Amino acid sequence: MKIITLLVSLCIVQTLFAQGILPSDWGLRAYQINDEKLGRIDFYVTEKGIDQEKPLVFMVSGSSGLPIMLVIQAGDKSIQIGTIPPDQITACSEKFHVAFIGKAGTPFCDTLRAEEFNPMKNLEEYRPSAEYVQKCGMEWEIQASSIVIDSLFNMIPISNNKIIAMGFSEGGRIATGLATENKKITHLVSVISGGLNQFYSSIINYRIDAATGKMTQQEAQVLIDSLFVTYKKIYSDPFNTDKWYYGHPYKRWGSFCTDIPLDHLVKLDIPIFFLNGSTDRSTPILEADYVKLEFLRLGKTNLTYKVLPGVDHSLYEVVMEDGKEKGISHREEAFKMIINWIELN
Repeated sequence: MKIITLLVSLCIVQTLFAQGILPSDWGLRAYQINDEKLGRIDFYVTEKGIDQEKPLVFMVSGSSGLPIMLVIQAGDKSIQIGTIPPDQITACSEKFHVAFIGKAGTPFCDTLRAEEFNPMKNLEEYRPSAEYVQKCGMEWEIQASSIVIDSLFNMIPISNNKIIAMGFSEGGRIATGLATENKKITHLVSVISGGLNQFYSSIINYRIDAATGKMTQQEAQVLIDSLFVTYKKIYSDPFNTDKWYYGHPYKRWGSFCTDIPLDHLVKLDIPIFFLNGSTDRSTPILEADYVKLEFLRLGKTNLTYKVLPGVDHSLYEVVMEDGKEKGISHREEAFKMIINWIELN
């Protein structure tokens, strides 16, 4: 069963970079804050125009316990995978300050030694630090991000005090909670992220698979019933860091699957940009459609909802060409839409 594995997949599997392993290689300045409650918080800010007045884009990745840059070595070869890909930073740094935090107890760059190159399998093999496991969940990331934003507010010149929280995948969920927590945030961008219970994604996918003939209704029901058994175990022990489910401690699932983004979204009055792909199985489009419907029901007009037809969680579209499948990236298109929206709002 791969559905839940992809639930927290990072739109990085098809995005490999030869970028460098230091923050300076990315054009970033590295900082840290030692907070009495949260511990060490590492954060990074784009160097370009750091003394100029520009809006601040605070990025939140959906990369769980992975470092910003993961180097995978197999034999005498290596590849690099960015959990906040450099093209996102490049796309924004000309017009905006860009900042983000690292995961708790996680270096900017780490190395994984594998027997063979298989990005999805390799990512599943990576084991986060003990500190991350103890602090995993939305709470630490939201609190740490809020502290960093407060610090940046006094560190760098932010034009018109414009601060955009931008989250990708599960990072969109964190960014939504962050926008609710920190009132300095003036705009929210949530990309390939949902609005309902994260566990619901797998249930939706099984129902769709049954409806489209990929499995029988009976097979789908057996799988869904098994999910409910597992979900009950997690909800009964939501702070446990020794029990794991699909590569993550119960504590991580207990945190993300207790918080419902839609509850926060409808309370926000700041401009919100919600971008999703229609073939995304990690965050099924039905979740995003429901968010739009709820804003209409409540008469709220601060949501801009965009869908990229045929695009999956990695912002790729799979098409047939000469009888073979071919992936077409929509990443650049998505970044342009985001930047244009920020500038217009």
